[in-house]
Amino acid sequence: MPGVQARLKAEHKRRYLDLDPAVWYQVIPIFPGVTQRMVNMAGERLARLSTPRGFITLRADHLEFRAADVDAKTQPT
Repeated sequence: MPGVQARLKAEHKRRYLDLDPAVWYQVIPIFPGVTQRMVNMAGERLARLSTPRGFITLRADHLEFRAADVDAKTQPT
């Protein structure tokens, strides 16, 4: 079963200084089986990424997504 990877859209890189727009990060479920359906109080969809410094939760519309193997590691483009 494929996993999901995401990378930061270049136009949002100033907002998330710890993320590199050239790197694909593993999307980690917020809850079991839920990768990007959680919403904040403003109704914005959220995604949770695994980074070298831990987990970060951010707006899903600030990311681009792709399918990846479950055992895929973070990798540059």
